[in-house]
Formats: sequence, structure tokens, C-alpha cells
Amino acid sequence: MNPEERAASLFQESFGAAPAAVASAPGRVNLIGEHVDYHGGHVLPVATRMRTAVAVGPGDGRLRAVSATGSDVDAAWPPTPLGNWSDYPAGVAALAGGPWRDVGLRLAVASDVPMGSGLSSSAALEVATARALVAWTGRSASGHDLADVAWRAETGFVGMPCGRMDQLASALAGPGSALLINCRTLETRDVPFALDLVVVDSGEAHTLRGSAYAERRREGEAALERLRAQLPALEFLVDIPPARLAALLPLLEPPLDRRVKHVVNENQRTLLAARALEAGDQASFGTLVNQSHDSLRDLYECSTPRLDAIVMAARATSGVLGARLVGAGWGGSALVVARPGSGAAVASALGGIWLNAEG
Repeated sequence: MNPEERAASLFQESFGAAPAAVASAPGRVNLIGEHVDYHGGHVLPVATRMRTAVAVGPGDGRLRAVSATGSDVDAAWPPTPLGNWSDYPAGVAALAGGPWRDVGLRLAVASDVPMGSGLSSSAALEVATARALVAWTGRSASGHDLADVAWRAETGFVGMPCGRMDQLASALAGPGSALLINCRTLETRDVPFALDLVVVDSGEAHTLRGSAYAERRREGEAALERLRAQLPALEFLVDIPPARLAALLPLLEPPLDRRVKHVVNENQRTLLAARALEAGDQASFGTLVNQSHDSLRDLYECSTPRLDAIVMAARATSGVLGARLVGAGWGGSALVVARPGSGAAVASALGGIWLNAEG
């Protein structure tokens, strides 16, 4: 059964009734453009074939949530953050208007998207919940609308100060293309993508709340404030002209100089990567992916020795064009970009998941 069928079946088994609606959303992999979304930069994600499904229905004045993993929740309604996986769908329900406002909510979740591996399992859960709730009401909503309520749930209810990339990618990315997102304007553009992708789990689950992620956000804000003394009109770090970067970095003490250098150059790499894909230049795209990891490791300092080892092993594997950590870092997974037709062999050699595979 696919995730939607599994979620509907779990709902029926758990609550003795059919769900009011079922919907799903994909996980995502960001090809390049890491830690630039919250600086107003560009990112280039693709949707995965792995999806999260949510079945929803009226409650009994409580929040009752069940998962195929067996971690069930029974809590008061209206919902308040509990610090577990149910916060993601509960946050969406708390923000969205519908019949559940008065009667509470039952929901069941089934997913193929692994948690803590940089594939945005939380955004897939949020967007799937938003889709299911909209379907329950019989209304329609655009992909941007779904992404917005999902993002507001994660930042406002869950309390994770993330950018909008994950939710936009889960709601908007389609098959056969990547999605170039301008994170300042939220404008998107489809970019043709036909390479094979493999994800290799490091076995180190990253927990963003309480990690160095928030510290990097603060460092970026501090660097921006200091640079505005020289560039009063500077709105985002990505607005720094690359040609002026070398002259401005001495104004910042370590590690702020390293953080800014990564953000400015990573944004430029993302734009170049989109152009390389549009031109069919696979080799240049792979080189940019490699440069992204090296910058994340050395300048943004969000890699781990295990992730570095996986990336180096991948780069030495036949058929591989490039490899880097994916997601926020500090654990999670490495993304391996391979030539078309090489994905199965690369996944076998590295013990990874071939994302292009059916099923």
C-alpha cells in the first residue's frame, strides 16, 4: 500500500471510522543552496518519491494522533506544543479554520520519508496535514497557501526559526524538475533535472531545536548589523556584491567572516547550478555541489567527520558527479549526484537510497 492507503487504514483501525479526508506531500532534497534561505537567497530543491500521508477526521474534544511508527498522542484540545511529532500537524490545525476547531481532531500518519535525515520529514507532514484539512472542508488552496500555513505552524507553533524552502518545495516541486526559489520574494522557477540522486544516511540524527542552527542564525544577524555600518542599505547578506566580499570580510571577527563568505558564495553557486542544469552541463553542476559541501564544512562548520567521510567516499565512486551534506547538517544525510543510469550502482556501493527508484 502507498502512504495514503496506509494512513487511511490506520485511521480506520485506530478510531473505528473512515477519515474525512486523506492527503500526502513529498519530502524534499535541496540540491544546492544550504543555509541561505533565511538570508534571502536562492535554493534549488527537488521533491522525492518518498511521501508522508495524513488522514484526518473529527475528534471527541481532544487531539488524538496515531502514527505507523507506534508513537501515539492523546492530548487536550485546543492543542498546545507538546515537544513531539504531533506538534507539526497540530500547529497546522491550530492555524487553519475548519470544523475541527469546535470538535477536536483525530489524525493518522504514514510515511516513507525518514526522520532526521535531511529530507524534510517535518515539512512533508505539515503540508500533507494542510492538504488533508483543506480537502475536508471542500475548499481549494494554492501550493503557496499550503506552504504558508505549514511554515507558520513550524515557526510559530513548533518554534523552529526556519526559512520557507522546505514547505515551498513540498507543496510546489513537481516531477522531472528542480524548483529554483527566491527566498526573499518567494518567486519560483522550474529547472529541468534528469540526474540520479542517492541519499546516504550518516546514522547521526540531527535535532535542530537546541542545536547550533539557532546560533548560526544569530551570527548571521550580528554580521548583517555590523556590515550595515559600511553599507546602510544592505537588507540581506546575499545582497553583498561578490566583488566586494574580500574587502568587507576584514570588518568581521571570526567566525562571522566565515559565515558571511559561505552565504554570499553559496547563493552565487545556486544560481550558477540552475544555469548549468538548464545548459545540460552535468560536470559543472557536480563541481558546484562539491564546492557547496566544502564551504559548509570549512566556513559554516555544520558538517561532521562521518558526513565528511561519506562525501569523500562518494566522490571516489564511479558515476558520481558530486556529493555534499544535505539539510541543516550536524548529522543527517549526504546527497550524492550521479550520472543518469548510475543511481542503483552508486546506492549499492554506498549503502544509500536511490531516490529515482520507483516505489
